[in-house]
Amino acid sequence: MEQHIKILGWLYVLLNAAFAIFGAITILGGLAAGVGSSIQNHSAGGLLASGFGAVVGAFLLIIGLPGLILGYGLLTRRSWSRILGIILSILELFNFPLGTLLGIYGLYVLLNQETVALLNN
Repeated sequence: MEQHIKILGWLYVLLNAAFAIFGAITILGGLAAGVGSSIQNHSAGGLLASGFGAVVGAFLLIIGLPGLILGYGLLTRRSWSRILGIILSILELFNFPLGTLLGIYGLYVLLNQETVALLNN
């Protein structure tokens, strides 16, 4: 079961890193659009682009960070990662089709008694 914990941790890191990276890039892009527009005296368009970039970027970061934190917790065998993993795996069940598979696999790994013993040390 130890190998399954590592696999699940890496799956969460890899699948959620994209959301976090795109979120940060979108925030930076929105800020750059706002600065560029304000330099050219198009303040209304810059404000709109900057605000939109910040909102979309923050949303993507909010979606990606819990999975990254979970992946870190599983890879370093933190006791709190089991509860967070169960919660995120249940939420992933609604993300058809890949999220459903990840959620089922996550619940299989995290609800196993051997995993409970490994993560509670």
